[in-house]
Amino acid sequence: MVGSMGLGAVRRAAAASSVAVVVMATVCSCATSGGGEPEGEPTSRSPSTSSSPTADASPQAIQEAVLEAGVTGSGLPAGVTPPDDSGSPGAGWAPDDGLLYVVTFGSSTCPIVAEPEATLTGGTLTVEVGATSDGPCTMDFVPTTSVVGVPDDVDENAPVTVDLGDQIMLDVQPRSAAGSAGPITWAPTPG
Repeated sequence: MVGSMGLGAVRRAAAASSVAVVVMATVCSCATSGGGEPEGEPTSRSPSTSSSPTADASPQAIQEAVLEAGVTGSGLPAGVTPPDDSGSPGAGWAPDDGLLYVVTFGSSTCPIVAEPEATLTGGTLTVEVGATSDGPCTMDFVPTTSVVGVPDDVDENAPVTVDLGDQIMLDVQPRSAAGSAGPITWAPTPG
């Protein structure tokens, strides 16, 4: 079940909790996460019937995933480096037509993920994004990449506005060549 915390609230909470992370890391240094997924296996999910994103609790390596709408994996797509450590989300075209990467930051056990399909209204792609758990979450801060399908009538050869909610609008640029990923457009650093 997904919590109602949006991207902006998660970013503000992460920035305010850096001291708590150090304290929790010290207190819990002997605790381990017992994820139910085999190591190195990307997770896949079916479209949700709710209006909030869903995913398995511990997604695995996005770079090893088969690219299809609804796949969520830990880490960043190949060759992607965030501009800073603020945890600002980003989006960019995946190498395969009709697919968009959405990169978020948060707990590895309660990742922030995107719904498998975007909607197009008035030239803007809207992607539903949210936290995936109401339960306890680790206090780490890691990237998670979701693969999102886009409607057929989206022109991937021109800039596209992507709405990630919580007042986060990104102008995603086209791929430089067919079969290659497009550049990731990052949200401005909060502050």
